Amino acid sequence: MALPFAARPQSGADPREALSDLWAGMYDISEELITGAPTDSPLAPLHEQERVQVNVRRVSLPWLGTHVLYVEEYPYEDPFEIRRRVLLDIEPPDASGTLRVRQYTRRPGDGDPASFGPEDVETQAGCDLFLKREGSQFRGGTRERQCLDDSGEKRWLDYRVVIGDGLFWYRLRRLTMANDEVVEEIAGIPHVDLADARLFSCGMTWAARGKEDRHVLPSVDLHDRGGRARFRTPDGRSLLLELHGRDRPLATGRESLVLVLREDGSINDSIASSWTSLDAARVGIDIGWLTVDCAPVVAETGEQRS
Repeated sequence: MALPFAARPQSGADPREALSDLWAGMYDISEELITGAPTDSPLAPLHEQERVQVNVRRVSLPWLGTHVLYVEEYPYEDPFEIRRRVLLDIEPPDASGTLRVRQYTRRPGDGDPASFGPEDVETQAGCDLFLKREGSQFRGGTRERQCLDDSGEKRWLDYRVVIGDGLFWYRLRRLTMANDEVVEEIAGIPHVDLADARLFSCGMTWAARGKEDRHVLPSVDLHDRGGRARFRTPDGRSLLLELHGRDRPLATGRESLVLVLREDGSINDSIASSWTSLDAARVGIDIGWLTVDCAPVVAETGEQRS
């Protein structure tokens, strides 16, 4: 199942509206247990990898807020085995542009989410998400040591999320309160049928033509099965970055990692591209006024970029 490509947020628009439009959709996710034992998972008993579906839709609940999303998670093609129901209330941005997303967990029971009342949900303020727009994406997560897990040994949860145009990625870590030791880590990335996708984080710098001073642009995340991310340079240029792996081999039997930069809206003409071996540690583009360096978020030896 392909991810829906939601409407892109427009400059100057209410960021709550932009985030709601980007987040709403049906997502086919591969969850991978990176660290820890399957029996410790707070989400589901993972056996290295599990395929799940996440349904995010807008609901009208005036008592809760003006921008409310309802989230259901369940094993792939088994919607009656719902493992998690959550209401998300997106609050107006603060002075720094950060959006606070309050999470309300559905108490046991069924029913139409549009009919939920305050008595049907519970919340833990420490598990609220704090998201900020970076380019065409929203990134962020919980605050350090605030979201507590009291199911057994005292631990705290660190939840990171990236929401973009055709991209939904998250990472959940459980850490001990005593020494912040990671006892479990789960990564959720878009599922693809061709092969296991890798998620890459791409750092970028830009310089005005003829100038030496470089500006660091917001980084973007994208997967290597046709992942796309739009961004804008300080001079107002709208660009699109694409990453391909086994979904686009250069030739039969020659699978490569291909990074493509093009003008947003252009289908065939690219500004620049580069390619390397499929299992390379990184791939990048350097055209003088713009440099792009992409590395896997999760590599064999550990995480390269947070």
